[in-house]
Amino acid sequence: MGQSNLSTKTSLNKSNFEKVLIGRVDSMLNTINAHSKIVNEPLRYALKVRGKCVRPILLYLTADALELNYNQFDNFAAALEVLHTYSLVHDDLPCMDDDDLRRGLPTLHKKYNDSTAVLVGDALQTLSFQLIADDQNFSDEIKIKVISLLTKTTGQNGMINGQFLDLYFENNFASQEDIIEMNILKTSLLIETAMDIPLIINGDKEKNWVDLQRIVGLSFQIIDDIIDLTQPTEILGKTAKKDLAAQKKTLPLMIGIDAAKKELNNYKNDALDIISNLRLSNHPLKFYIESLFSRVR
Repeated sequence: MGQSNLSTKTSLNKSNFEKVLIGRVDSMLNTINAHSKIVNEPLRYALKVRGKCVRPILLYLTADALELNYNQFDNFAAALEVLHTYSLVHDDLPCMDDDDLRRGLPTLHKKYNDSTAVLVGDALQTLSFQLIADDQNFSDEIKIKVISLLTKTTGQNGMINGQFLDLYFENNFASQEDIIEMNILKTSLLIETAMDIPLIINGDKEKNWVDLQRIVGLSFQIIDDIIDLTQPTEILGKTAKKDLAAQKKTLPLMIGIDAAKKELNNYKNDALDIISNLRLSNHPLKFYIESLFSRVR
């Protein structure tokens, strides 16, 4: 594992890492406000409806695995969560996936209105880049690299393209390869980027890491798709079986839930092999990745 002038001995362990890392993200996001009350109220509402901070946690844990000081990554972690929140706010709109619930609460457009959701989503997107630009821990060169990576990940050739495909395939044929490409674009790339940021800073881009990022990103979407079909609204925090009702093209709907679970198990075994190769079998990153897979049984 690489060294840097930011290196530190980790204080994270199997028992405390999620609480510690989510707490750091919460502390950052709780400081975000807008000057105008009519903007601030829905902005705070969007940030309050938080999930499990998967992308920030992967960022922190990858940094820690590389023996970088994870405490230095708060702005980048917050930026990832804000950027992800923007994508959800827009994804829930009636013209997109049209959902009334997000994490057990009314979606932003249901709580307020469509135009508010569009504008708050726009504000969150720009805020994510401001958080990176305002960071005091890393050089301008590194911040430019991170912003460039995120714009490619989420722009017209990344997440936006994936969302276009998601909507297009509702009424058009999609092969299994098409579905995998869509999943990479709309979901996997941002998860991969979360793990990629510390690798860029550390100058460490070996194939094991590249493969692990892709496995985690693709698996996350398959897991979500299976859960959508198998869990009730009360547990999901959003409307259950939406993919089926909207004629979405997902891997579980195409090949069946059992086959999708088998594919997931193969991904999990591959991920654990890579983690072993990276000598991280006792690192919290391993336990966290295992916990992501355990969401489906």
